[in-house]
Amino acid sequence: MPICLSVIPPLVDRFMHYHIILTKECNLNCNYCGGGSDSPPKEIQYSIEDLKSFLSRDSAPVIEFYGGEPLLRIETMEKIMDAIPGRYVVQTNGLFLDKVEPGYLQRFHSILVSIDGQKETTDRNRGEGVYERIMRNIEIIRQKGFSGDLVARMTVDKGTDIYEDVRHLAGLKIFDHIHWQLGFEMFWESWEEETGIAEWINSYNKDISSLVEWWVGEMKHSSKVQGIVPFIGVINSMLSGVPSRLRCGSGVDFFAIMPDGRISACPVSIDFDFSVVGSIINDHPMSLCDKISVGEPCISCGIFHICGGRCLFVNHAQDMLRKDGYGLICATVKHLVRELEGAAPAIRELIDNGVVNRKDFEYPELNNGCEIIP
Repeated sequence: MPICLSVIPPLVDRFMHYHIILTKECNLNCNYCGGGSDSPPKEIQYSIEDLKSFLSRDSAPVIEFYGGEPLLRIETMEKIMDAIPGRYVVQTNGLFLDKVEPGYLQRFHSILVSIDGQKETTDRNRGEGVYERIMRNIEIIRQKGFSGDLVARMTVDKGTDIYEDVRHLAGLKIFDHIHWQLGFEMFWESWEEETGIAEWINSYNKDISSLVEWWVGEMKHSSKVQGIVPFIGVINSMLSGVPSRLRCGSGVDFFAIMPDGRISACPVSIDFDFSVVGSIINDHPMSLCDKISVGEPCISCGIFHICGGRCLFVNHAQDMLRKDGYGLICATVKHLVRELEGAAPAIRELIDNGVVNRKDFEYPELNNGCEIIP
């Protein structure tokens, strides 16, 4: 299987991972996104045979359907799954999951569903009634036989109560794992006049402290490691002592195939020239690795071996951030790492005493689109 030799694996094999952008259209108009992308082309221009020819040079590709909203193009998705062998992932807003036939659902290794926490939080960000529709469709796909990794993929915007929203999703006992990312929009230059961001970051950091304390407490009381992806991933590295490169893998072993066949190092920065590293027509999968990587100030940072740089896009678009944007983002990562460093001795003791299993921290099995670092 092709693996970029420059990758330092955090105890799991790093397979090459390809985000396939099926469409840039979206059926929602979320507060922090705005409903897809306006940049052309919005629909796939290449043939499935072209995609197959490119991916056939990778013996074990991980293929993730992405958008816009990928399930607006279920028929195209099914044709790709019929034509190309691999392990499949989809990242979706969940509103059309009930439309996917059982035979295809059962082939997914992971399904990442965009949900921001409690009903009030989710509907405020994503639209009235979205939370209930997601819950209904999750029940449907389980009934249809999906038994893979179901991930709640949160976008955390200003005003989110990360402690309450994560605990709510964990308490539902329907998601295998929970991951979140801070919304980019509040750090952009266009928000320069926005007030309250620094205050909210302080509140967010305090909630992270409370969440770590609750997470460790759950291990002690129930012998269960709650599937909180940022915590598991970072603790995994601390337990193993193995340093990590960029956690999401962008530009390392993780690439986005755009509708016109060009390949971006990151699915979020597809409209930026710096992110384009090749095409499915002209390039071999292994030729893509490390054409672009994280630079300063990350590589001189004291937690670079744990964080890996957090975000390739933000690192290369620093001039687009508000003047304190990079510092605010880094403050959240440094705080999370410090809190987990403080929790690590207790977790090691729980493992040594057989209360929890070391293997519970070895996640993900393969890069399934969870970026680890929020």
